[in-house]
Amino acid sequence: MKKIISVILVISLLLLQLIPVAAMDAGDAKTAWLEAKMHSKDMQEQHQDAKIAHAADPTEENKEEVVITGKALMYAALDEAESWLVWKKLEAQENPLVPEDIRESIEDDVEANIDKIDELRTDVDGVTNPLELGLVFLKMVGKYTELLTDVARNSGTVWVHIANVHADTIADFEEKLRDVAITDEVSDLLDKANEELNSAKDNINDAEGAFGDVKLPGTPLLKFSEGNSYLRAARMNMVGAHKYLNQAYIAMLG
Repeated sequence: MKKIISVILVISLLLLQLIPVAAMDAGDAKTAWLEAKMHSKDMQEQHQDAKIAHAADPTEENKEEVVITGKALMYAALDEAESWLVWKKLEAQENPLVPEDIRESIEDDVEANIDKIDELRTDVDGVTNPLELGLVFLKMVGKYTELLTDVARNSGTVWVHIANVHADTIADFEEKLRDVAITDEVSDLLDKANEELNSAKDNINDAEGAFGDVKLPGTPLLKFSEGNSYLRAARMNMVGAHKYLNQAYIAMLG
């Protein structure tokens, strides 16, 4: 009976992969990812239970159960990864701040990674024993690192673009205030705002460089962290610039 239930479980997981995603929006895709994430967690618990049962009683039946639940876990993990990619793709498509070239790059990377996931599913299909299960798992870890690297680089590119949009908005406001500045106090405040804004732009450029180095081989996680640090610094610079612009505006009104 345990074998039958496990086989039905694997078949149901394969059928779930046939559900169309074309009608999804980003909100639906995120919900699907969260559901897939919870399912993956459940499969992990079942696989751990099977391994414990096999360690306590190393029968052929329990050994086979380790393989069956291990395959179910890998199918679930691949479904989780694919649903996350679909969510990120739709999120970029629906965000009006994301320019066309970045959106196309994200879509290309998503499709390339979904192809990798399909190849891994084929590898999982061929698993028949614990050794093959372990080898495919190691291959999945490597491919998952590649997937994270691509998505991290794409996310950084989007954040850099949005930061540049905000910086340009602040710069435009500063220029308009400077055109009508009438006192030394206002001019001084605008100079301070401009200094903060220049620092923000430098940090944004450094962030773009760091995110551009998020690739393999290399140190993608370190570069991603560096990019985030530069963007945090740029955000503080822009907050400072905005503060000085507000002070200049109030001084002009006074």
